[in-house]
Amino acid sequence: MSIGHFENNIERYGLKLRLIEPDDAHFVLKLRTDPVLSRFLSKTDGSLKNQVDWIERYKERELLGEEYYFVVMNSQNESLGTTRLSELSGDCFELGSWLFSRDSPQGSSIIADVITKEIGFDTLGFDMCKFNVRKNNRSVLKYHLNFLPKVVDETDLDIFFTLSKENFNINKVKFLKFYNHGN
Repeated sequence: MSIGHFENNIERYGLKLRLIEPDDAHFVLKLRTDPVLSRFLSKTDGSLKNQVDWIERYKERELLGEEYYFVVMNSQNESLGTTRLSELSGDCFELGSWLFSRDSPQGSSIIADVITKEIGFDTLGFDMCKFNVRKNNRSVLKYHLNFLPKVVDETDLDIFFTLSKENFNINKVKFLKFYNHGN
């Protein structure tokens, strides 16, 4: 499955998602090395060259339709955060790389997550989404539980979930309304 036919910017609910480019490596590295933002992430070495190399390898997977990594921007084209669709297979996609700067507007990460799931479910046609959340990341865990996902596995560190398209569509409305994007 490929979204190569999309225009570079996907615009919804006051945000833009565009496919990441190697030039975004500095922004990604800034997010991933922020001590507050990275406390629930796997460690990164902090090398700009390694981040550029990783994005260049990712771009090959993007061309094959294997994953899509987005930079989320506001209407002034300022980068706010990142989000990614990966592990695209069968009827399921995986969410990840959901990381936003501390000064991004309130709700932008939530709205970006809704848009990302809409792309996975509606644009790419998947029926199921999978993701994992660190147990200690209580605010993110609480947010995701609002969609009524199913717990499929658990480790000492993480809880693994699946979310159906149906539960997503039923529950996304409350977030869109809360952030003034719903009826």
